[in-house]
Amino acid sequence: MQSNKFYYRTTKRGNVIKVVNEIYLRDDIPCGHDKCTECLEMLNKRTTSEERTILAGQGINQLTEDKVLLLDTNVVLHQIDLLEDPALKDIIILSTVLDEVKNQNKSIFNRIRDIIKEPTRRFYVYSNEYSQYTAINRETGETPNDRNDRAIRHATEWYRSHLHKYNIKIILITNDKENLLKAKSMGLDCQTIQDLVFEKSNDNPSLVDKLSDPSDENDQDESKRFSFTEHKPISLLSEEIKNGKVFQGIFRTSMTNYKEATVQSNTLEKDILIQGIENLNRAVDGDIVAVELFPESEWKTPSTMIMLENDGVEEDDDSIAKDAMVAHLQPTGKVVGIVKRNWKPYCGAVEFKGDTSKSTGLHFLLFLPIDKRIPKIRIKSRQVSNLVGKRIVVAIDQWDKNSKFPSGHFVKDLGPLGDKETESQVLLLQFDIAHHPFGAAVMKCLPKPDIMDKVGASDMVGRRDLRGECIFSVDPPGCTDIDDALHVKKLKDGLYEVGVHIADVSHFVQEGTAIDEEAQSRSTSVYLVDRRIDMLPGELSGNLCSLMSNVDRFSFSCIWKITEAGEIVNVEYTKSIIRSKASLTYEQAQIRIDDKTQNDEISTNLRVLNSLAKILRKQRFDRGALYLASPQVKFKTEELGGDPSDVEIYQLRETNAMIEEFMLLANIWVAKKIHKHFPGCALLRRHPTPKKSSFDLLTQLIENKGFKFLTGSSKELAESLDACTLQDDSYFNTLCRILTTRCMSPAVYFSSGSLPIEDYHHYGLATEIYTHFTSPIRRYPDIIVHRLLASAIGMQSVSLNLENKTISGLCENFNFRHKMAQYAGRGSTQLHTLIFFKGRKCVEDAYIIRVKANAFVVLVPRYGFEGTVYVSDPNSTSCSFNYNHDDQTLTNGQLTFKVFDKVTVEIFVDDSKAHDQKLKIECINPKITFTIEQENQENTTNGNQQQENGKQPIKPIVKKESKTSAAKKTRKEPDTTESTIKVNKKVKSTK
Repeated sequence: MQSNKFYYRTTKRGNVIKVVNEIYLRDDIPCGHDKCTECLEMLNKRTTSEERTILAGQGINQLTEDKVLLLDTNVVLHQIDLLEDPALKDIIILSTVLDEVKNQNKSIFNRIRDIIKEPTRRFYVYSNEYSQYTAINRETGETPNDRNDRAIRHATEWYRSHLHKYNIKIILITNDKENLLKAKSMGLDCQTIQDLVFEKSNDNPSLVDKLSDPSDENDQDESKRFSFTEHKPISLLSEEIKNGKVFQGIFRTSMTNYKEATVQSNTLEKDILIQGIENLNRAVDGDIVAVELFPESEWKTPSTMIMLENDGVEEDDDSIAKDAMVAHLQPTGKVVGIVKRNWKPYCGAVEFKGDTSKSTGLHFLLFLPIDKRIPKIRIKSRQVSNLVGKRIVVAIDQWDKNSKFPSGHFVKDLGPLGDKETESQVLLLQFDIAHHPFGAAVMKCLPKPDIMDKVGASDMVGRRDLRGECIFSVDPPGCTDIDDALHVKKLKDGLYEVGVHIADVSHFVQEGTAIDEEAQSRSTSVYLVDRRIDMLPGELSGNLCSLMSNVDRFSFSCIWKITEAGEIVNVEYTKSIIRSKASLTYEQAQIRIDDKTQNDEISTNLRVLNSLAKILRKQRFDRGALYLASPQVKFKTEELGGDPSDVEIYQLRETNAMIEEFMLLANIWVAKKIHKHFPGCALLRRHPTPKKSSFDLLTQLIENKGFKFLTGSSKELAESLDACTLQDDSYFNTLCRILTTRCMSPAVYFSSGSLPIEDYHHYGLATEIYTHFTSPIRRYPDIIVHRLLASAIGMQSVSLNLENKTISGLCENFNFRHKMAQYAGRGSTQLHTLIFFKGRKCVEDAYIIRVKANAFVVLVPRYGFEGTVYVSDPNSTSCSFNYNHDDQTLTNGQLTFKVFDKVTVEIFVDDSKAHDQKLKIECINPKITFTIEQENQENTTNGNQQQENGKQPIKPIVKKESKTSAAKKTRKEPDTTESTIKVNKKVKSTK
């Protein structure tokens, strides 16, 4: 049977055309219930036993219960967390619903598709649009939504009549009031999702917590005294944005003040400042908002108060530069509408002060996200005793204008508070780190483990055999993912041949395969203190791609001819096969260099490489390269995976710098090569030149210490930093370099076609062009660069759609993933620091690195972390100290605190709140005392709010939901601008 499905669309020229699709309707699509003998006989006739097994594996699950649920689209879109609960089974998903979900929300579509694939869940997909019994045509004047609602009711009616003789009940689950009324008028059995959940809540109380329910009866009294401004509708906002009446941008809550945010608009030079709870108007960090500017006479300066402690996890790299702008008026405005919400699941804990053993029934609870920039979220639960003391995940459902808090629902339990495994999982979720096991499709892409033992002639086509060269690697101890090795030899003409050999990952990770797509999605390996989240499966990262000694490995080589003076005479790029002679640690390599009695080939070659590296390094610094610093410590543990027992400063050796220099050289020369061949779409990396104003505050602070600090060029800056030394304080120079890093924006990936060539410059490395080539095992950008280089030398063609737009889109994801990996790493450091200090009180020297109106931030070199020291009650808006922004000082007549001051602090863990344990730092020399003031503050966004535990039972309210709303080591990049704490692993700073 044939049916025509048509729709109208507008062409680019404005013409309206009718598109007609022919659909062939079938009469043999089974209903999916194992009690339906009619469909089972039909299925058995047209399929073999083997085919039926395959169909079952593809999600063709048999329904078994006498009561089967059929879901409306709005239920899938709004209740996906609930649907993932294994208590819900025997559910029909119509193809109409799947198509609507796919068009409206790809993420939810992928999640419901994963549920369908689970055989134990018995979610059956019925292709109602292709069945002659359930397919319908759109009627004249009928909207697409109304047509789809009718299709769902029609399919429900068919299922009811089809399975009635087997005493099987079909229930339509919908929260659309109109659809509900029409279904009831047809005599169909139907329920709201709330009715269903409360019906099942006796056996499965956790279902209530996962219910996304916009009802919020506990706010009834609150609404009489509190109200935000109504958001403007999106249709009006679009017009006002177009006319320049309001400005669109991403809402970013201040790292230090929950009552303040900024919005960056493409049409304004400066960020728009938003101050005050009313003006923030229910926007949440990450939302795309519309902002209305105040008159210029009402513009303000950013707050100088610290009201939030985010423990530096997401501290901006250019924080000093932003501090410099505090003295300047900024465009100021208010949020008048939400263009797009960026809500996601949030990790945190509930605060409950009552007796959990006596807390029965349904309760209102306030959930405190770990990220203090996110508001408290009101949730409802019947299982208070199971939530208190746990890290849980909560999702926001809505934020009504009459509510101080958004309302949400419980998603899942992660584990007990303070447990190291739980808190590590929290970090991975908080920063969106993909840490799921590699799927079957990815694992199928892996070659056989013995593939490198059977290298044949076909494998060597275009590949240079370098197995006879004295090649070796130098890495941190315990390194398993060795992605680089080197060799050097003196040639007859007096030149040196130096080779950098990088793991040929692109040989095993082919474009367009499942493993390629997974690696691209992850973009980078993530290094926590006690574990590594690999970008590639271990069989590749720790074996076949790793350039281990005494085994054959495929590599991609850069081979130079270099004079003794460090001049590059020639460079060759080639795929190769190598057999490393040794896998050395930095310490082992350093011993060989220093011990002149060791004159074997490897030791001699190490000395040659070290000498050449020093020459190349001097040339680079003569060009203006910067040597910047970051706190570098590592944790010591008594046993693998155990709690930290000590912290020690990470020691950098000459061999670290030696490896770094040759990795930089390879990255620079590969960048030149791929840009020459792909000038419009080469994947490169740049470090933007900082604005002179970014250094204004730091310049004044350093000059107050009696030094001349020039920042006109990177060379001037490098020379100024070299001169910043104090005889009585050896750490002062390191401190200046750390603070200089905070004046700069981070390095980023970009497409060569997106910027003029003069903007390719890498400021920190003082090179005109740069890319990432040397770490393809742990970075996906390097794999792209390998493919570009292979194409440039004629080794292979690139099927990647090589356009500036394509590469720019990839770079956007790479930059985001790189940043999230850094945040997760810093968070892991802070977690282990907290664990280390539990039960300890330590007194240490610290240095003031930032000063605010009510506090100052110190760096503790011994432990490599930063913390806030308050000079007044952190909950108070008043302070007995006078704050001078220009000089960055706090004084009260007796005491004065300023940047670079050395103070003595006491460090301990404040565990008075189980859900929010913090590392506390108090200044004991000089001693600060202040009186704690009690203030009633309206706080919509952080953990200083008063706890509210409503205990009245809640009756579910049905509201219509619109369908249309909805590690073993760290190998760090040598970019000197990316200041990260490196812990519990030897750091290969050259990567």
